[in-house]
Amino acid sequence: MRSMQRLVLLALILALAAGFAPGSVSALSVPKIQPDRQVLTKESGSDAVITGTVSIAQGQKIVACASDGTTVLAQTSAGSSGRRESFRLQIPASRLASEGSTDVFVQSRAALGLAASERVRVSIISRKPKKAQGLKAPSKKIVLTNLKTTAKIKASSSSGQKILFQSSRPKVVSVTADGTLKRKKNGTVTITISQKETGVYLAEKKTVTVVSRKSTRTEQIDAAVQWALRIAADNSFAYGTGRNAHHNGCYFCGTNYGPRKYMKPSRRYKKTYCCNPFIHAAYAHGAQHPKMLAACRRGAAIGMEKKTYRGFGCWKCVGKPAYRKLQKGDVLVKHDHVAMYIGKQRMVEASGGNWSASSISAHHMSKKDYRKFSFVMRYTGY
Repeated sequence: MRSMQRLVLLALILALAAGFAPGSVSALSVPKIQPDRQVLTKESGSDAVITGTVSIAQGQKIVACASDGTTVLAQTSAGSSGRRESFRLQIPASRLASEGSTDVFVQSRAALGLAASERVRVSIISRKPKKAQGLKAPSKKIVLTNLKTTAKIKASSSSGQKILFQSSRPKVVSVTADGTLKRKKNGTVTITISQKETGVYLAEKKTVTVVSRKSTRTEQIDAAVQWALRIAADNSFAYGTGRNAHHNGCYFCGTNYGPRKYMKPSRRYKKTYCCNPFIHAAYAHGAQHPKMLAACRRGAAIGMEKKTYRGFGCWKCVGKPAYRKLQKGDVLVKHDHVAMYIGKQRMVEASGGNWSASSISAHHMSKKDYRKFSFVMRYTGY
């Protein structure tokens, strides 16, 4: 009888010991541990999170042990539903190696030793955190108009990785592989600037807004003034008349060669401008006014009469305003000369009747100079 009691006591002791021994199995119950991943990859210095399920939830502890099977790294408690439940173990980074691979054993330890435990091996591989690409892109929106139809996005990256560009509406504004924008029609577009993730770098993405629209009157006047100033600064251009420069001819349209019977469209001759074709060309090629550009290509230009301006539909006569009330882009007219007021008491003109570099120039305009003109034509835009 005593030997039977001893056998029962020994069996109970073995059952209790089996509840805490890694890898042992009891005949009472076998809760199965199933981690979501057998191999985890984490960044150096970050915690390792092990998730999974336990098939029989009876209030037992879910424990993550070191490779020796006894050192507890993290633990949590399962529910008591008796069904499958999920678990989550978070192992602090301080308890794991900073680099390389670490083996962790996940166990189900039964409460009071009534359920067996099952050991599952999970490998955790530490790696260095990925770097940021250092992608830089414009923060302000980019504006394209019929005067500025192209632009290039200035994007850079400290990683040296390839930068990708994509337009949300290519039929409005297209973008090439190097970030060059091309205006096609009016509209608003989002350009996505991105870099793909690599083994060293994280993915990164930025956006820039591009507005494609018609130019304003102010922009057109600014463009006309800048065009005139570029020609005035180019010493290869000079004033000319007669066979050297047709009175209404334009160098860029190939119509500035002598009388009309000698003109050959599309052919360029000497770099010359008379006063009125010079101002006309500034608004034709600079401001890109359609009617004035068409007239420029025909060898026609604004003259010294109000009616020639009115025919283009973009000019109004403002009489003879006070010297201080002149506006940038105003055209000053008298019976034998025209000039453009460019602001800050300055004017640009083609004059002199000679071939010197100073014959087309920008310079100060005094009140005395202004008194010589008869009236002022003001550009209204298109």
